[in-house]
Amino acid sequence: MRSLRSYLTDRVGVLRINEQQPIEMKNKQYVYILILLASIFFNLTGCALKKQNPESPSVAYDSILSPKLLNSERIKMKYGSYAIKIFSDDSKTRISNLYSSQDDKKITRTFALVNYSEVIDSTFLEEHREIVKGGSIGRVFKNNGWEIGKESVFFGELSPSKDLSKVYTLMGNIAYSELAIYMYGFYIEKNKKRFQYATIVEIYHPDYLTIHDLKSMNKDANKYLEKSPFIDQTIKEIAQITRKLKP
Repeated sequence: MRSLRSYLTDRVGVLRINEQQPIEMKNKQYVYILILLASIFFNLTGCALKKQNPESPSVAYDSILSPKLLNSERIKMKYGSYAIKIFSDDSKTRISNLYSSQDDKKITRTFALVNYSEVIDSTFLEEHREIVKGGSIGRVFKNNGWEIGKESVFFGELSPSKDLSKVYTLMGNIAYSELAIYMYGFYIEKNKKRFQYATIVEIYHPDYLTIHDLKSMNKDANKYLEKSPFIDQTIKEIAQITRKLKP
């Protein structure tokens, strides 16, 4: 018959039985149990937080560059916040600052120049009024059931320039650098009716979108890299506008 000592050695793995070792093993077991309980607690807490804050998980880079996202959605997804400031808005043109907030500091992610179409159809007049009051263009139309489309006009970069000094200031006093620029026609569609609402020029913070990012989001971007007299004139107008800004 096997001794009790032999049985314990085989079953529990106690190689030496004395008064001190069982205490050490118990202490180790308590530590293991505490670690296990802590792991279960944090997993359960994490699941609860995800249900309360579905936007809190980190977002993959590819999803941020999804062409299906509105600019406002992309900024909020990447930086956790989004707001818009309108510098000026009249019947023809709107100049706006799409920004995120960090440590109570507003950082421009997109500086936008909007040229409204000459005719604002009655079909979307209410949406237009909401936009003129300060609404975010894409968000207003999307919330009202419109499908949104873009027709590219130009992709490029603005060279570092003193003319853009106030834009650099809005972007968090960043160093003079190349800024990606995108010009496109903004279209809306509902009930099989399609309208061009505006032509929009957007200039991006380099940490937000680069020309490489724009090409990744728009597979046909290489078709729209060439400048034209119209593009050159538009860029000159942007320089004139930015010089007059009052951040």
